[in-house]
Amino acid sequence: MKKFGELLSAARKKKRISLDHASRDLVIKKIHLEALEEENWAQLPESPYVQGYIKSYAKYLSLNPDYLVAIYRREYDETKFPKKPAHKFQKRFFITPNKLLNSVFTIGVIIFIAYIIIQYSSVFSSPKLEITSPQNDETISVPAIKISGKTEKDATVSINGHFAPIDESGNFNYEYILNEGKNNIEIISSFRLSPKNKVTRTIRLIR
Repeated sequence: MKKFGELLSAARKKKRISLDHASRDLVIKKIHLEALEEENWAQLPESPYVQGYIKSYAKYLSLNPDYLVAIYRREYDETKFPKKPAHKFQKRFFITPNKLLNSVFTIGVIIFIAYIIIQYSSVFSSPKLEITSPQNDETISVPAIKISGKTEKDATVSINGHFAPIDESGNFNYEYILNEGKNNIEIISSFRLSPKNKVTRTIRLIR
């Protein structure tokens, strides 16, 4: 008595049909037809699919499909082969006019909010302030000193209450008249409504 695979292979060869030809006619992968003929169950999908392949292949080869399915059930031991995970169908994302419009609107809102946050941060943060001259705690003998530094171009700089002019790059120079002895000089940079950035210099005038 011929085995399951031998019946399929013998019937196909008797009809002189190649596996490639049978695969095209049945729309079943060639590797699955080979696995059926070789009884290579590990290469085949879940049992319900295999039984469908067997019925189609048997009818194609003019064999009794119920008889072959019965032989398959007798020879195939499910306990020897782990169940294959069920195929998960991935959701396809389709772009529709409404989705596109909503996406554009959402992006626009995000950009607008980001712009507001940037503007808010710039308004409510103190400007940078760097003093290049003089150094702190200097002692000099001349009554005037040049105060130089750099801040942001849109900021305002005051030196002990006196405003210093700023150029387009944020640089400023200011000549400050000293008093005899110790002079505490406050250099303040600020935007309108923003916190102030303050640097202090102590200069001693000794004549």
